[in-house]
Amino acid sequence: MVDKLELEIRKGESERQYIWRLHKFVNNGDMTWNELADAVNTHWREEEDEYFGESAYRKPVQQAEAYYLDVFSKMRSEGYSKELEEQKRELEQAKIQLRDERRAWQEQNASAARVTQKLDYLEKCLSESGKVQFADIKPGWDISAKSMVVCLSDLHIGQAFDSCLGSYNTDIAKERLEKYLCEIRRIASTHRVSDCYLFCLGDQISGSIHKRISVTNRENVIKQLTTASELISSFCYELCQIFSRVSMASVGGNHSRLDKKDDALHDERLDDLIAWYVKNMLGHVQNFSYIENTLDSGIGSVNIKGREYLLVHGDYDTTDKHGVAALAGLAGYFPEAVFCGHKHFPAFADTGRIRVIQSGSLAGAGDDFTIEHRLTGRPSQTVCVCSGKGIECMYPVILGG
Repeated sequence: MVDKLELEIRKGESERQYIWRLHKFVNNGDMTWNELADAVNTHWREEEDEYFGESAYRKPVQQAEAYYLDVFSKMRSEGYSKELEEQKRELEQAKIQLRDERRAWQEQNASAARVTQKLDYLEKCLSESGKVQFADIKPGWDISAKSMVVCLSDLHIGQAFDSCLGSYNTDIAKERLEKYLCEIRRIASTHRVSDCYLFCLGDQISGSIHKRISVTNRENVIKQLTTASELISSFCYELCQIFSRVSMASVGGNHSRLDKKDDALHDERLDDLIAWYVKNMLGHVQNFSYIENTLDSGIGSVNIKGREYLLVHGDYDTTDKHGVAALAGLAGYFPEAVFCGHKHFPAFADTGRIRVIQSGSLAGAGDDFTIEHRLTGRPSQTVCVCSGKGIECMYPVILGG
């Protein structure tokens, strides 16, 4: 039996809440569905014609009870709570990942915008910059069947140091280029060379590819580029006064990357802007021409007296027979020789069928990196005399210390 007080409507209780409360007595066996129906009809219906039979109350309650047991009771279980917590954690992780991706995308866009702005400013600076003057040099011999290769590698303009191994800055770079021109004229006169091929082998600026380099840089990258562009264009112009014809080819180096190694794009090298500047500055000079790279922006190909030569900086290539063979395979032919820089000292190697000519650095040794790694090297560049038979001789031109 159910206490009569339990049959009374409680304050604020709705009809559905009343039925749900009483059905628990039915489940316990203290009340029948007919008795529940009588209680509901008595307390909630004014007229008898409004009374419902027991099924009108039983079926909805049983459906609600089944739904409760199937859904809500599981939601209260420990396993379901853990599942909800796991889903919540996954949602939070997804939100964090989305936020990180959005931040990375914004940083990438901002970086691209800064690069574009710097390049626009650089182009303006290069267009407005003047020409550096070297001592006037005039040719004094007859034309012959020989050509000269003049290497210009690893100038590292912008770097400045003064140590036990040596000193370097932009003024010293200009002095060494002047000395280099004098040596070129002497060698050209000795071999009665008629024309010249200027091989720019990369790393013409110090760049800012990592913090160690930034510390030894005297100039920012924009200033480095404008200075290097002026020096090289003037150097090339003076070559045009020595030789009957000057052809220039250029490849980019690792120090002219726009970003860190892992983030830098293959074709984005600031050395290419220097080559662009030289082409524009000397476009009016009749005996000057520029040889475009047809294989890759980092691989130059030049034909001299019927012989093919390849140019690379050296950061992607090794000078052993395997590295040279891989480069030849990429080019699709066996060159007479491969010219490179990067290692900052002159060297010659013969891999059997292909020679390797490695040019030095205008800066030489003396910065923190070379001291800490016990690297020595005198400031130098390289000159070769070529004929239809190939390379006749090689001159490592020492320019200081």
